[in-house]
Amino acid sequence: MKIQRGKIAVLLVVLVFLIPLGIITAARLHERATSTCTATPRPEPDSIVRVEFTWSPLGWICYKTWTDDSGQPSEETLERQLPLIP
Repeated sequence: MKIQRGKIAVLLVVLVFLIPLGIITAARLHERATSTCTATPRPEPDSIVRVEFTWSPLGWICYKTWTDDSGQPSEETLERQLPLIP
């Protein structure tokens, strides 16, 4: 069986472009989900925001915990489901 160089070259070029494109797209989607999570329901600087990806259902889960005056997390935490593409 002879290896066809043209097909391998095309495959390598496609992989070289698709992998960085996928990483950049995932990073931008995460950034948009984080900014959406930070802004809802009230934009306050005294909060800790954490965004996680979930497969079931496909999307993001936003965890927002408010802090008190000393910077310690308070008991109030908001958990919100965001779509994959906010």
